[in-house]
Amino acid sequence: MPALDGLAATRRITGDAEPADVKVVVLTTFEPDEYVFEAIRSGASGFLVKDTEPAEPVRAVRAVVGGDALLSPGVTAA
Repeated sequence: MPALDGLAATRRITGDAEPADVKVVVLTTFEPDEYVFEAIRSGASGFLVKDTEPAEPVRAVRAVVGGDALLSPGVTAA
């Protein structure tokens, strides 16, 4: 993204007062734990890596709209 990175964009989107119920699902090539943690701290409700199955983004959006959080299985593996 030319103007700011995804974490900064997430902070801006979730930091605005309107709309209060906005949800962000991060879709990225980055997997380091620090990036995942910062995305969640920045207000993301979901975190997917780009090598997820094609149906996963749709499932993620449905999950966060329903009030749940969703992380790619790869980022939760020990």
